[in-house]
Amino acid sequence: MHNLFLGNLRHHCMDVWGIDIKGRTGKKVAPHTPEEQASWLHRVVEGIRKDSKNALSKIRIGYLATIAQFNDIDPGSLLTKRAYITALLHWAKSHPIDELKLPPVLNEDAVDFHLAEGKYDISKFRVLTPDVMEIIRDDIKNTVLPSWMERPPHNFGSAAHGKLKADQWRTVCTVSLFITLTRLWGNAPSDSKESALLDNFVHLVTAVDLATRRSMDVDRANAYDDHMQRYLQGLLDIFSHQLVPNHHLSLHLTSCLHTFGPVHGYWGYSFEHYNGILGGLNINNIAEHIALTFMDGFYAGAELRRLMATIEWPHSPEYHDMMEAYHRAFQDTARGTRVSDTRSLGHEQATAESIRAAYDSGSKLTALDPNLYPALLRWMPSGFASFYANAEDSRPRVAPHVCRASSISHLGLIFATRQHSRRNSFVIFTHPETGDKTAGQIADIFLHARVEGGTRVIAAFVAMDVYAGLTDVHAKMDPYRAFTSLDTRLYYNYFQSTVLVRLDDVLAHFAALTYTPEAIGVECIVARSLDRVSEPH
Repeated sequence: MHNLFLGNLRHHCMDVWGIDIKGRTGKKVAPHTPEEQASWLHRVVEGIRKDSKNALSKIRIGYLATIAQFNDIDPGSLLTKRAYITALLHWAKSHPIDELKLPPVLNEDAVDFHLAEGKYDISKFRVLTPDVMEIIRDDIKNTVLPSWMERPPHNFGSAAHGKLKADQWRTVCTVSLFITLTRLWGNAPSDSKESALLDNFVHLVTAVDLATRRSMDVDRANAYDDHMQRYLQGLLDIFSHQLVPNHHLSLHLTSCLHTFGPVHGYWGYSFEHYNGILGGLNINNIAEHIALTFMDGFYAGAELRRLMATIEWPHSPEYHDMMEAYHRAFQDTARGTRVSDTRSLGHEQATAESIRAAYDSGSKLTALDPNLYPALLRWMPSGFASFYANAEDSRPRVAPHVCRASSISHLGLIFATRQHSRRNSFVIFTHPETGDKTAGQIADIFLHARVEGGTRVIAAFVAMDVYAGLTDVHAKMDPYRAFTSLDTRLYYNYFQSTVLVRLDDVLAHFAALTYTPEAIGVECIVARSLDRVSEPH
């Protein structure tokens, strides 16, 4: 967990791309022409000549950092504007100002001035520009995620959101950034810096995605190793980035995958959860009382959860507000990788129990849509006949009545109709006619009972609205299909049909974002599969 989500994903965003560079503005600023760049470089010289911190503080950090880099002036460990100003003025005290070399101006307009070198002319000060960050934040707001997944902060990249948890780094990198950067850079020329940046990042995302699947085999472990090695080589080739111990450890994870299998069997989410509980407790700093303080807080929290879950509170605005406040305060206890991992254990039995409970406590039986009855009949054993068969047919009949459910537990997760919970209605499923994995939205869930061999059998079915697949021409313009291991693709944002599928054929949720690709010209929906078991289609 620490190595992949914090040591690699977080490190890439903050230390490779420079999201953590203080003093970097998040506001829209006008780019400088080459002529303006030359003028601002000379302002730096004048500010140093006058020993004026005030004058230098009005200059963009890119000019200060580039001049320092070009003259081998070390700002220390802090890459802040103040640190660069201090370093430049300190250098001037022991060197004539005429010895200060100015870097060449760029051949293009630029917001963040930098030293142009290398094949792709990439600087950590300009990977994610303010314009790109604004698009990322808009996409985070507009992306629909299932309820079990922790949403990244809407102001990602700003110090205002505070420290992100490991699970949030996982979501923001493997879902949000992948969706946005692929749609922005996915169709860029293969020799462009955007293409190089995206390919390097996707190698990392793919490696993390493969390593954290809930099933593992030799091929998947070797694929992880290949993507991780390609990612690290890209850091050296593109950024000349100095590798850190976590990068070295990432290569040793392959042997762990071969030896011990899926990482969710031995990673530290539960331990980190309890560390978070301990760290959040108010204590009196008297060592002998800490254990009792922890126990008091733990049991108080457990009792509070029991009361909130079992008491039928009055239907009034005051109690509704109270419940909303409670769910906001304790939302992390029902979301995230730790919870979804735990619920996935023994999910087959949990699904069967959920189906029985939903049927026994559900609404009254209602007539099934006549258009769906033939599909239901096809799922029945051959020993059953249609309810409308001839009287001479002695086989037991398939009743055309069902019990509807708004949501149901499956694979340790909650799947729901779009009327009940839109977040949990976007799914990847196996199409009953083609056998292909495709994207759809749950329109209805219903439970059907039959008697088979003297035993009542209750089966769950889903009425699925199927998203229309791209034409062959448009499919070639889908930037997501280039990265097959991440199981993401575009569909037209309308339904082409409604099919009846068994609950067992529902494979996973998907993260959904709608936009209109410029090359296609029709509104599409991105389906980023969140399946952590199956092979990609």
